[in-house]
Amino acid sequence: MVEPLRWAVAGWGAGGRVFHAPMIRSAEALELVAVVSTNAERAEQARAEGLSVVPGLRELRDLGVDGVTITTPAGTHADLAVEALGLGLHVVVDKPFATSAADAERIVAAATSGPVLTVYQNRRWDGDFLTLAGLVARGELGRIDRFESRIERFRPDLPTWTRDRDSVHGGGTLVDLGPHLIDQAVQLLGPVREVFADIAVLGPHRVSDDDVLLLLRHECGARSMIAASVHAAAEGPRFRVSGSLGGARLTGFDPQEDQLFSGASPQLLGDRWGEDDRTIEVDLPSGTQTRPVRRGAWNLFYPAVAAAITEGAPVPVDPADAVHVARIFDAARASSDRGAWVEVAPARFASN
Repeated sequence: MVEPLRWAVAGWGAGGRVFHAPMIRSAEALELVAVVSTNAERAEQARAEGLSVVPGLRELRDLGVDGVTITTPAGTHADLAVEALGLGLHVVVDKPFATSAADAERIVAAATSGPVLTVYQNRRWDGDFLTLAGLVARGELGRIDRFESRIERFRPDLPTWTRDRDSVHGGGTLVDLGPHLIDQAVQLLGPVREVFADIAVLGPHRVSDDDVLLLLRHECGARSMIAASVHAAAEGPRFRVSGSLGGARLTGFDPQEDQLFSGASPQLLGDRWGEDDRTIEVDLPSGTQTRPVRRGAWNLFYPAVAAAITEGAPVPVDPADAVHVARIFDAARASSDRGAWVEVAPARFASN
């Protein structure tokens, strides 16, 4: 029997406790053993679950930890990821990988000494996105001309840690919901060449952006329209795609987040994890069809991390993709300030 990799989580808020811990524990090749936290209440919660708690990343080496997931507030990701890599730890960085291209490139440069580095872009494994990507990959919709993607919520009472920081320092919607939507668009249609953005602060007494509209021109010629909001009282469809041979649309939301918040996990649900009773409507010349939505599969991420470490397999998300997303953040801020289209600096892409 091969001993599982000893893993830690830096940060024990909802990200670490609700989103990551159940997924790590569901991966047979990993063992969650430690938490990095200086919050007394959260440290006590972690100890109650049998986890060691340390105040900093350096102490993880004394515990024999192999890798760590960085799920602290977004503005701290870059510094902590660079520190962890410098300690020889394998690193998963929660989204956003970084809030600017400069910080994203700094993290990647720190990984050249050997540790595995990847990014938790879990919504690549949303069942609805997998279903849509399958339609596109099979050519059922022909050439894709326009892709619309939304995560719109109404949460005007945001916590202080996000509402009092601009996006460069980790606050707001662009770097919170934006990484999911941008990454999915890039995975579906390839690199982005130009960005037009309207970024708005709508809530009182805050610095962070509440509502983000992005228009993306992809190098392939397709266009994406992205809406990310915590100030939208009436949400639109999750996905809508228009192609030369047909289109598709889907409402509602992938169930995996709700499953985690209800206390479920892949370990507990087994084959029922990620089950989705929604359908996607596909408009073709022959008429409108409904297709079932695939099961979501966030549970594939951490086993792939373990395989990258122990077998030299590809990482589940190439950090180069996250650098491109960060460059889109930079272009979006510049576009919103200028009211003009802004070019995105080119980036390397892994084959998918």
